[in-house]
Amino acid sequence: MKKTFTFFLIVLFGSCELQKVDIKAEKENITKNWVDWEEKAKGGDPGYYWADDLVIMGPGRPPLKGKEEFLKMFSGMQKIPGFSSTWDKEPSVIEISKDGQMAYLFAKNKVTMTDSTGTVQSGFNQALQVWKKD
Repeated sequence: MKKTFTFFLIVLFGSCELQKVDIKAEKENITKNWVDWEEKAKGGDPGYYWADDLVIMGPGRPPLKGKEEFLKMFSGMQKIPGFSSTWDKEPSVIEISKDGQMAYLFAKNKVTMTDSTGTVQSGFNQALQVWKKD
């Protein structure tokens, strides 16, 4: 009986081994979504990429919380004279958790707009995004 129980435990714990995560494939999926977002945003669907509970923290501004606030901000930015925003072609860093369920990335963007005097102003931002599979 003792040998059977030991064998059962070995089989049980052996079968509970975590599946291997293809980190390279996960990074490629995030990069693909990264590239797709800009195209879909230009096509009028900027919100598909973001979770409903997103938080955006910009320098000197209160946190923007939720997809609805993001879409309101995005819509308002489009109305600013000379506004443009360009992002890195792909994130500079992508790190995936061992189980493949979460990731984070770093990327930069450049924001340009014309101020009230007609002068073109540009600024650079660095983004940290946290990804979670759902």
